[in-house]
Amino acid sequence: MIMMAIFRACVGLFTVLIISKNCLGQSNGTYHRRLSACDSNAASNSGYSDYFADIEKIYGQNSMIQKGYESTCLPLHKKCGWPLQMGSTSSMGGAPSYNELPLFVLSVGLEGAGHHLWTELMKPVFDCTWINARHYRRDVGDGLARVTSSDLASGIREQFAMRAKNGKRPCKSIFDAEDSFPTGAIRKTGRVYMRPDIVNLEQLDGVLFRVKYLIIARNTTDTALSSLRRNFFTHVDLGLRCVEQTLTYLESALRGVPCNRVFVAHYEHVLAKPNAYAEPLSDFLEFGPKQRQDFKRILATKDKGRLSLPSRTEHKLTQYLECKAAGLGNDLAGCYRKIVKKVETFLADRAYMWPSFAGNGFAIGS
Repeated sequence: MIMMAIFRACVGLFTVLIISKNCLGQSNGTYHRRLSACDSNAASNSGYSDYFADIEKIYGQNSMIQKGYESTCLPLHKKCGWPLQMGSTSSMGGAPSYNELPLFVLSVGLEGAGHHLWTELMKPVFDCTWINARHYRRDVGDGLARVTSSDLASGIREQFAMRAKNGKRPCKSIFDAEDSFPTGAIRKTGRVYMRPDIVNLEQLDGVLFRVKYLIIARNTTDTALSSLRRNFFTHVDLGLRCVEQTLTYLESALRGVPCNRVFVAHYEHVLAKPNAYAEPLSDFLEFGPKQRQDFKRILATKDKGRLSLPSRTEHKLTQYLECKAAGLGNDLAGCYRKIVKKVETFLADRAYMWPSFAGNGFAIGS
């Protein structure tokens, strides 16, 4: 009898452990990213149709990124769009409600992903465009992201105070334009960590402002090459490891953000078919009638009237060891092909680690 009781107790404990594991597994997956509201089938919205049709090509069904596609926000976006998050009303003490806080949009992309393009598109339709939003401490190394959310909040409040001191009205909408991941050239130890801290920023949602994230993705090979051709790294391998570390961080950190506050935009896509972004991005960014009109006009100036993907240039990369060691120091084209093959292979093998950033924007031309 004693042995039977022990056996039953063990079975019960085992069952509890299995249930706990399943619950934890669910919480670590996409469950916490589901939208709290979903009032329509976004895929049936005619204003979204071009965007979603092209996104399906960019994240092709036969691509390696399908290993992680369901863990991204894209399936939820197609089903529900980007419904607004409803917060509490103003308190008796006069504190602003969630929806009364300013909108803060962080452009999330690697160095070389097209921050300057998005600054050009967004600056005319935002109250404020911040080139450096006080994410960093400059007294550590060559610049380091603030480690705590309270430290980050103090830096951003300094930004608010500077604006008030200069006699400018408070910002109702803020586009954090060019704090890339990482920010600037990696020439000093630790510069790889000079990037916004999404975990800390997310803790300020509903405190200082309403936070949203504009993922600005680009063909990852072209993104890596953009930094290499500008000598942001002393070695190709260092550049690749920086891309790997950064994209892994971004994909992981964004898993703590509800999908209605994330939008995925592709560099090649917006250049080739800018008008596809007019309605979905306007809805995501909560544009009013005038902003919508202005944004459509801005996008229209980029429209060439035909599908026009950005061209690829054989950049000078002969300064890197890979080419010198292979006797390609004077062979511009041969050196370029060699490094491109190395970069493509490295990133393709790891694409499943960052599915949100692994889409190929050139696929819309196929």
